[in-house]
Amino acid sequence: MDKPRQLLPDTHTLPAHFPVPGAGFLPVNAFVIKAQEPVLIDTGMAIDSDGFIESLEAVIDPKDLRWIWLTHDDADHTGNLQAVMNAAPNARLVAYSLAVLRMSTAWPVPMDRVRWLNPGESINAGDRNLTAIRPPLFDNPTTIGLFDDKTNAFFSADCFGAIIPRPVEDIAELEEGEIARGMLGWASLDTPWVHMVKPVDFQQALDRIRRLDAQHLFSGHLPPAAGMIEHFLQLLETVPATVPSVAPNQEALEQVLQGRRNAGD
Repeated sequence: MDKPRQLLPDTHTLPAHFPVPGAGFLPVNAFVIKAQEPVLIDTGMAIDSDGFIESLEAVIDPKDLRWIWLTHDDADHTGNLQAVMNAAPNARLVAYSLAVLRMSTAWPVPMDRVRWLNPGESINAGDRNLTAIRPPLFDNPTTIGLFDDKTNAFFSADCFGAIIPRPVEDIAELEEGEIARGMLGWASLDTPWVHMVKPVDFQQALDRIRRLDAQHLFSGHLPPAAGMIEHFLQLLETVPATVPSVAPNQEALEQVLQGRRNAGD
């Protein structure tokens, strides 16, 4: 885990970076919104279990949380969910119903503490509404990003993610070419179905996000970015027509392992 950071007066990130051998780093972010009814968005990776709870406690007393918003049930977003729910007895879990049902095959999700939410539906956090938004790219059918109507921030789950060459705190620390390569490569690998859709249909999904007119973009897998959503939407417009990315194979893994052995000599 990296140190928590304040992004807006009432919004913090709990950041981490996962090394991708031979490629760089994938940011893995959770977020805290200090609303009148405070909200935690996602719960990080299980490999960061001790550090995640410490980072959360550095930002807010878990007992003060009222909502735990799960963007989807992938392991890098649910890694500390059970621990957080135990530490936050006053919080309800907000998630897509299928995500809750799937997680119930692994542990007994307390259904009396769950709020099922579909895209387009909202919860009121006291001083703002948080609306579930299906991002234009998603690798999991249970994905619900969210739009905060008080801060005009869009929390986009995996969408707009990027594998970056080095850990950074802010998108401004990366060069434009690094952002474009990382975002386009991630979009192709994480959501390979995008190469099978008609560009005109994909454009409609992008336009739905464009109409939000969000000023802040907080992706689960990108350094925080302000005022750049239009630029990122234009980048994603090109993905359906690009050559699909090919994931590393066993030969690539052998090269990585050999490099580690050489480094240890």
